[in-house]
Amino acid sequence: MKAPKFKDFITEDKKEPYRLVILSHDDAEDPNKTGDLIREKAKKLGIEVLLGEFVGAYVSKKDEQRYINTFPVAKGGAVEAPDPKKEIKYDKPFKVNSENTIIMSRGLGTPGITGNKSWYDMIQDFEDRNYTVVNPNKCHDICSDKIMNQIIFEREGFRTPKTTRVLHSEGSEKAFEELDTKFPIILKTGTGSRGIGVILVESAQALHSIVQLLYRLDEFIDIILQEQIKTDYDVRVIICGDEIVGVMKRPIVSGDFRSNVSQGSDPVPHKLTELEKEQSLAAARAVKGIVVGVDFIPAKNREKDKPYFIEVNSTPGLIGIEDALKSEGSIVEKILNKLYDRSLWK
Repeated sequence: MKAPKFKDFITEDKKEPYRLVILSHDDAEDPNKTGDLIREKAKKLGIEVLLGEFVGAYVSKKDEQRYINTFPVAKGGAVEAPDPKKEIKYDKPFKVNSENTIIMSRGLGTPGITGNKSWYDMIQDFEDRNYTVVNPNKCHDICSDKIMNQIIFEREGFRTPKTTRVLHSEGSEKAFEELDTKFPIILKTGTGSRGIGVILVESAQALHSIVQLLYRLDEFIDIILQEQIKTDYDVRVIICGDEIVGVMKRPIVSGDFRSNVSQGSDPVPHKLTELEKEQSLAAARAVKGIVVGVDFIPAKNREKDKPYFIEVNSTPGLIGIEDALKSEGSIVEKILNKLYDRSLWK
């Protein structure tokens, strides 16, 4: 028998260091706690990391080297807003390079609606310069738009609740007829997260009034209607690089119809069927995401029937699942370790 050589004992998965920039936005309705959590876990793993605020952020260049400049982000994710009575302070410029730096963009939302267009443009410039961006703008475009989410689901053959679009302020009756279901139904605005913009509608009169009100507030609003799939819980699957790193069951909030952790749901660990695993991974690939959260309502026969997909989230909150699955290890650390895999890089 041939004796093994020394090099045979060297593992093939040697970790090549990388640097991480997390760009996000600290909003009163959505404090940047997930960004702060990622920063702390990255530091623990020895990853050089910057948690930066999109507001005021810019890129500078010196001696052909690029730097990101942002306001300091305190522990917990808070950012001190610019004050004319105080000196405006920036963090130390953070050096970036496409060969060793991952740009993690959180909070881009919809340009001009829930975020500045310039933030989106900054990330697009990084992509065009061959940086690895988590997630790419294309993924954000799909996931921040519930209508585009639905188009992708239908085009790729995923099972979803019956869905139709309200076309104008007087289009609620026609849309409900096309839906071919009974009340109550779910109304969703085209953009929104954390369960905001999702309404349970009990009657045709209520539907008509809500649609007219929404169009009065925003004449260009997008609205979709969906059949209500009655369930006791839905499922959030966190996927990184075509691998499932965490799964939680989110019970429906008492007295509500939503299951968002931000709305008070108390999540618990959950085990997927093989069919649910296969479908969740396919949904992540369909939106071209590197790190995403896939949400679905399970079928009654989970082993044989496909789940009802609700949406894919390109910037999933990780606080709830990190706490729910703490007995299984840190979900955030699993993601950060997975990102050492250069095959995931652009």
